Amino acid sequence: MKCKLVVLSELFILFCLIGQGVQFKLIVSTLGKITEVNLQTRAVTHLLTNLESEIDSMDYDYKNGYIYFPRYSKNDILRFRYPSNNTYQTENVTMANNPIGIAIDPLYNHVYWIERYTGKIYQCNMDGSNQVLILQDYTMFALTLDVINRWIYYSIIDTSHNVIRRARINGTEKQTFTDVHTQTVSGLSIDFNEGHIYWMEYITGDLMSSDVKGTALSQVFMTNTANTNRGIHAYHNIIYCSNGNQILKVTVSSTVTANITYTDKEQIYGVFIYSETTFNEQKMQITNTECVGEIDETETR
Repeated sequence: MKCKLVVLSELFILFCLIGQGVQFKLIVSTLGKITEVNLQTRAVTHLLTNLESEIDSMDYDYKNGYIYFPRYSKNDILRFRYPSNNTYQTENVTMANNPIGIAIDPLYNHVYWIERYTGKIYQCNMDGSNQVLILQDYTMFALTLDVINRWIYYSIIDTSHNVIRRARINGTEKQTFTDVHTQTVSGLSIDFNEGHIYWMEYITGDLMSSDVKGTALSQVFMTNTANTNRGIHAYHNIIYCSNGNQILKVTVSSTVTANITYTDKEQIYGVFIYSETTFNEQKMQITNTECVGEIDETETR
């Protein structure tokens, strides 16, 4: 238990520092392309092109320095080292059936992803080995992890089951988190600093919020555009969300404000914020293998 508290404390510090970093990079994905936007200099760099698929989501392994992403129409999951002084090159992680949502668990060194039409959530090691089926449900879309409290959240897109569900990170205790009725939840993100989960509704453009217990449900913002609202990334009361070919920065305080922070030529699918300062100075240190082994025993199904 002591080991677990130490690791969770390091993770909490990491997420706090993400909100305090000096330099931030906005990473956005479109059809066949992943792009970096320096939010200080506004410099735009195309990291990867000709990916031959829409890239619906991305997540980052802060411990080892990789961006992971699914290629929906190519039925695989790739990664690439970031940042890098060399030419960005992808590595194959695993094959998957129309993978659309992805999330990294840095405590246990696992990758999670959902297959849209099979309704399956899988887990594997960072290199793609030891693939495990975690759970199966209806048709899915968005995915996020509460790594501190050990929950996995995912959206169901079905004519009779449009909900956000959650389960323990090992697939047990599956339950409905909230009913979104006719809405299509296309993006999920947890703000670890504030203890809130945010989601984007694709059709209406409603940006919604709840605490991690499923109470205090509220609308944060509306984009006022239809059928173009996709990925989101939340940290420290700031939510970056894609709206067509734009990224909106929504700041949640006594007065909610929204500003366009980036515009692309293509429709934007996925977005997340990378803190260069955090990566260079505050890599998460999980080096005690005995400690990690002790935690893993608690997650055995």
